[in-house]
Amino acid sequence: MREDRKKDIKDAGKEMFIDSFLNVGSEAGAEIVKQSVASAAGDLIVDTAASFVPGASGMYQNFKRNQHEKNMNRLYSELNLRMEEIRVNLETKNQEQKDHFDDQFKHVLVAVSDEQQEEKIKYMVNGLVYISGHDQVSDDFVLTYYDVLKSLRLVDIGVLKLMHDAKYAFDQSSRDSYTGIMDRHGITQEQYEAVRRNLFRIGLLTTKLDLNIADDLEVIAKSIKDINIYLEKVGKKNANLPRLKEPKIKSKERFEISKFGRDFVGFFVNEESLDGV
Repeated sequence: MREDRKKDIKDAGKEMFIDSFLNVGSEAGAEIVKQSVASAAGDLIVDTAASFVPGASGMYQNFKRNQHEKNMNRLYSELNLRMEEIRVNLETKNQEQKDHFDDQFKHVLVAVSDEQQEEKIKYMVNGLVYISGHDQVSDDFVLTYYDVLKSLRLVDIGVLKLMHDAKYAFDQSSRDSYTGIMDRHGITQEQYEAVRRNLFRIGLLTTKLDLNIADDLEVIAKSIKDINIYLEKVGKKNANLPRLKEPKIKSKERFEISKFGRDFVGFFVNEESLDGV
């Protein structure tokens, strides 16, 4: 009897952190994870800087607390919608793999707590579902992907999804348009292009030359030939000099989604994960 009791206690200690978060409810869950998302060094810097402005420290801490609790409530809601998928995925895992997933859930908590755009939390939960469906996802992989997501705004994600669907969406008629994204986020054409350049800088987009290079080489070769004929006739009397034309290059550098961008969309944006781990 005593041995059975010890076993029950041991098994009870294996309850996952993510289960504890969901079981206690959203408000209590926010309290549970405070220690996981708090940064002692960051708090020290804030308190030191705010000490020069009376009342600023309390105002800042109140703002951060409200933001934290709001984000945790959203996380709780999004997790409730996807938790059955996560539980099914975890059923095939051994205890070590489950513990590893639980540790990665805590990484996600840190990202969620400080997120400025609450709507992005659903993408973070999509990432958790993705992680739960794979046996081995390294910490470096998870931290890298969530760091990149942290650097993006909703408009960036919208443009990235548009670039992905332009090449990979099965139903092209239902995909978004760049004008739709511009209207929805209230940006100009120039700002839209700036978003694409930023996605390119991060590595989520790449560039590709149009497949007109062969034609362009032919145009360039003809221009060089015309220049040679021109030079041969310069200085000759009554020479009928050919008219030199500026070669018109057709190939252009165009943005398209990169392999990293496609995997990123599969990880965070699409429920159907793409290969990339």
